Amino acid sequence: MPKKYGEIRSALKAAGWGVLRQRGSHEVWGKGGETTRIVVAGKNSDTVPSGTLSSIRRASGLENLR
Repeated sequence: MPKKYGEIRSALKAAGWGVLRQRGSHEVWGKGGETTRIVVAGKNSDTVPSGTLSSIRRASGLENLR
């Protein structure tokens, strides 16, 4: 089943990620002690494209995002 941006934001927040900055609809997320940054752009109700979801999963290490 496709994921929504709201689900992605909830999963990142639960894993200790937080919004570092935002410009328009683009949020840059980071985690303390890591240099990796994740950009999340979209309304909570929008469906995340599969390639974007894969990229977020690889960058965050959250294997449950499938």
